[in-house]
Amino acid sequence: MREAPGGAPAQGATSASLRSNFAWTFAGNSFYAAGQWVILSLFAKLGGSEMLGQYALAVALTAPVVMLSHLNLRAVLATDVGGQYPFGDYLAVRLGTTAAALVAIAGIAAATGGSWPLAGAVVAVGVAQCAETASDIYHGAMQRRERMGQIARSIIARTSVSVAALGAALWMTHNLVWAVAALAVGRLAVLLAYDRHAGAAGENLSRSGLRAELAIFRTALPLGVVLMLVSLNANLPRYAVEHHLGTRDLGVFAAVVSFITVGSTIVNALGQTSTPRLARYFSECNLPRFRQLIFRLVGLVLLLGASGVLVAMFLGKFVLRLIYRPEYGAHSGLLVAVMGAATLSYLAIALGYAVTGARVFRAQMPLFCAVAACCGVASWLLVPKLGLYGAVLALALASSLQIAGQLLILVWAIRRMETAK
Repeated sequence: MREAPGGAPAQGATSASLRSNFAWTFAGNSFYAAGQWVILSLFAKLGGSEMLGQYALAVALTAPVVMLSHLNLRAVLATDVGGQYPFGDYLAVRLGTTAAALVAIAGIAAATGGSWPLAGAVVAVGVAQCAETASDIYHGAMQRRERMGQIARSIIARTSVSVAALGAALWMTHNLVWAVAALAVGRLAVLLAYDRHAGAAGENLSRSGLRAELAIFRTALPLGVVLMLVSLNANLPRYAVEHHLGTRDLGVFAAVVSFITVGSTIVNALGQTSTPRLARYFSECNLPRFRQLIFRLVGLVLLLGASGVLVAMFLGKFVLRLIYRPEYGAHSGLLVAVMGAATLSYLAIALGYAVTGARVFRAQMPLFCAVAACCGVASWLLVPKLGLYGAVLALALASSLQIAGQLLILVWAIRRMETAK
């Protein structure tokens, strides 16, 4: 493939079809989602609800920090269709923010009050998540070249190795910290053995200097704040559940809410596949094609959400008993509510890719501040009154607010483009 000076594909480069890229992205994301389910199932079956709750709490404590450091730099790189900066600059920014995240996570572990299982799990989960963010920047280079098959192979390998390592460690030690440490080692191994080489192939690894990297950081920072707020939005109900109901109920909530990933896997595959083309249509002022692709995404998402609710209604109890433990079948009603809230979440995810494709970054920050505040207040008020159902309702309210704000941003971006033509 011919490269533009900054490492982006040249105009005449041949890219894979949208259908082929979606198939690869869906395969990779589906495998990853299945792996996350296997992790939760292993903790539930071999460690019990208490250990599952501790793992969920460690993830909830570290995820916002990791997401802030993430900066959604992959989206910025993938939509840099003109190759404004070389890949080496993006890589330097990602490594720098990841190092800062690890320092912050060490501080969170120290602040847990000296509880070794939780503190150790926080550190191990943080390392595992940071390994994923390092792989993600290489995936951004592959995505800009529309080589989604390479990304899928990386995800499949990383999931297989890390889940197998976690399962073996958990089976041998029945220890949360050793299990999560094995997960982190597996992710690091695939990063070093595959992602580094496949992602950097054909890319310009030179660096323009600190000024360019600070410019990338300033461009991406609003998206990092947005990702942190999105993570907080997902985890604020978990903080409320742990505080008001305890770690065991948090384990149940995490297990049931994990079913949202079934649909989000498909939505993210659609969004990741569509992002470079949305960015191209918008940069070319091809608004009919831009709108058409958004409408297709929205239609598929609504169909997906309705299907999830129906499956939960008729098969929820059986699936919960099968994947986790028999006692989880008692929460089938909660699963139906979760899938209803998931439909709103999927729509918000799809619209988020559309906003990012239009390269509207800063306007997302105040929206997600409002969404996180809504979710936090709702969680703290509703969980004591409605229990786990209150946490689900808080998620639904936050997603509704997010959808409304994203629609306003898209309308503004399209009108601005029309007036500039």
